[in-house]
Amino acid sequence: MDGTGNPAGAVGPLAESARHTQPAPLIVALVDDVFFQAPVEGAAHMAGFDVEFAAPTEDVVAYLVMRQPRLLLIDLNVRALDWRRWLLEAKTNPATRRIPVLAFGPHKDADLLMHARQLGCEAVVSNGAFKADIAGHLRQYARLPDPAALREQCDAPLPELAARGIEEFNAGLFYEQHETLEAAWRAESGPVRQLYQGILQVGVAYYQIQRRNYAGARKMFQRAWQYLSTLPDVCQGVDVAQLRRDARAAQDELERLGPNRIADFSPAFFKPIHLTTTH
Repeated sequence: MDGTGNPAGAVGPLAESARHTQPAPLIVALVDDVFFQAPVEGAAHMAGFDVEFAAPTEDVVAYLVMRQPRLLLIDLNVRALDWRRWLLEAKTNPATRRIPVLAFGPHKDADLLMHARQLGCEAVVSNGAFKADIAGHLRQYARLPDPAALREQCDAPLPELAARGIEEFNAGLFYEQHETLEAAWRAESGPVRQLYQGILQVGVAYYQIQRRNYAGARKMFQRAWQYLSTLPDVCQGVDVAQLRRDARAAQDELERLGPNRIADFSPAFFKPIHLTTTH
């Protein structure tokens, strides 16, 4: 099986409106107290964030992977959700453990605040301190990329090593592309390294599909989104928007088939990475 069967090739320039466009960063909030919901939503919007109040779910990791929040906000007195389960699952999975967690609770319950810290919260504050400066706390603890540095690097050409990895990806050499792109991201200290990380993990997901490893493929797709989701639609000539669509379609097909029918997965879903003609 050779993956796409198609060589790497350049495509026409993308529409100008697609370049460097990003939605507002998202905060997922485990908050069901209406007296906190309204201030949180107002402060989040003022600070430049969208906010989603979490709904009960059987799969916390899948929920967070789909949304890619820049912060998980937890009210330690939330009633409708098991915040301990959310925190443990988020912090023990490589696809979500980089999401920072800010929790708030009653200052008199020192044991509860300490317990939240021990379970992995990056920060735990009292209700009063949080409500006194909600926007400041959200800005302080949300994980945000450096947009200026990322834009500058995305406007540069692909380095030779990364270009070679993409050629291997497009040739269906999914094991080899992992080795090459891993070397590329290890050689890069700037934020553009997440481009190489995201691509290689999609390639490894395809490799695991070829090996009929459902769990491994799904895990790699989930890991890839934390890197691809923050990139502009075009980065170093790579059509990231198309890569995201192709990877999402492949993941959806994988999950539709399930572990018992992975042998029916069509290699037509292994789409090549498209390059613009501007780099």
